[in-house]
Amino acid sequence: MKRAEREVTDIKEIERMLNEAKVCRIGLMDGDYPYIIPMYFGYTLDGDQLVLYFHSTPQGKKIDLIKQNNCAAFEIDMMGDICPGDMAIDFSSSYECITGKGTIDILNGIEKLTGLNSIMSKYNNASKDHKYSEQMLNNVVILKLTAEQFCCRSQHTEN
Repeated sequence: MKRAEREVTDIKEIERMLNEAKVCRIGLMDGDYPYIIPMYFGYTLDGDQLVLYFHSTPQGKKIDLIKQNNCAAFEIDMMGDICPGDMAIDFSSSYECITGKGTIDILNGIEKLTGLNSIMSKYNNASKDHKYSEQMLNNVVILKLTAEQFCCRSQHTEN
């Protein structure tokens, strides 16, 4: 990492960032070009092992791309204020982000429920007892991105 002073390694801080972030962007390969999709997500973080979960419809471009090549990148961010400077390019900003890469797979069976529960718990922490109809479970695909590597950065500026 180029700016080591911005790296976040504290697991509690990383988990806070994952809890507070609303969207994760995943990047898939579409021929010679990346295909980027913003998605709601859930996660598990066990030490330095990060797994991200996403829900999707069973058909569509991202499913087709994953079936062709399951390598993926991801980016999660929380942007803060931009502080202008005296010169046009002399500004600073506050941000926190997590970026990484890994493989993304389509889940089945009990692992599908684990991923779906992770997503539902992130956005509805008032309820830990999630109920799903059989029809809903049959009509949703859960994607699991296992991070092979990831990096967290943070910069806080004063106004």
